[in-house]
Amino acid sequence: MVLVANALACPSSPIRMIVLAGLDLPPHWNLYGAEMAAAHDLVVVGTAGAAMSAGIAARAQGARVLLIERAVVGGTCLTIGCVPAKTLLAAAGPRADAGRNPFPGATTAASGAAHLSALGSQQDALVEQLRGSTCLVVAAADGFEIRPGHTVFDGPDLLLTDGAPVLAVADLVATGAQPARPDLPGLDTVHALTSTTAMALTVLLDSLVIIGGGYVGMERAQLLAGLGTRVTLVGRLAPLAEPELADVLRAAFAADGVTVVEQRPIRVERTGSDVTGHRTDGRQVRAEQLLVATGRSPRNKELLPMRQRSTGRPRLHRRD
Repeated sequence: MVLVANALACPSSPIRMIVLAGLDLPPHWNLYGAEMAAAHDLVVVGTAGAAMSAGIAARAQGARVLLIERAVVGGTCLTIGCVPAKTLLAAAGPRADAGRNPFPGATTAASGAAHLSALGSQQDALVEQLRGSTCLVVAAADGFEIRPGHTVFDGPDLLLTDGAPVLAVADLVATGAQPARPDLPGLDTVHALTSTTAMALTVLLDSLVIIGGGYVGMERAQLLAGLGTRVTLVGRLAPLAEPELADVLRAAFAADGVTVVEQRPIRVERTGSDVTGHRTDGRQVRAEQLLVATGRSPRNKELLPMRQRSTGRPRLHRRD
């Protein structure tokens, strides 16, 4: 039995109910028979918020749980998303405040570019501290293993990790999401950044065009502008928000020096050392680099081959 967690789930999500439904099986029963007895009631592929929530919920029922991670423990939020981004936002705030100081008699300094390499080292240290004090501590306290390895499905009921079978009553795919790549002419020629690769920059960009006005694009725009990059954001701002909230955000971005162009890009190209974006109104935007933040897609292709599961309730075999 394979379950799939919401790619954007977090610890407060309904993932607990998904796990409870998926593990509605008699304890220590399995799908393989005595000759292939399952060592685990639940195997979770991934270690982000949804995966950890699944492990906690399943262990609360007395299930035998294993989490498998091919990269680093913690997933997007801890490693390349929320925590690193909020660290840079926290750094950008005092710098921006210093530049807007209304009291000439109380001098402040906000000149020069931010040192991204130093900030990166600080955020990496925070990430490692949180990884050790949250994910690893929780796994140990709740009594489930986190195992490194590359996982694929091979057949309707066989999970392989580094080529070895891992047998369980149920598998939960909680591998998260990755930046989506839009079908935009010219994108393959400009080596655009994503929300992930932008967090690995060690030198601050002088200028940047961001395509995408959703929450990820807005966050990257604000933190990089606050650190000193001239940012132009192309796309509808906060497309899923109420119009009144979008108006507040427009004012905030204007105060932060972010240029918002609510037009759809139709193509991009490299022009000398810059990237040029062409808009539906015939005008152009140009910057040193381009960042694409037009949404996210499930990170599950590496689990293939995954075949369609048979319909109906699996046949259960009592574990010896």
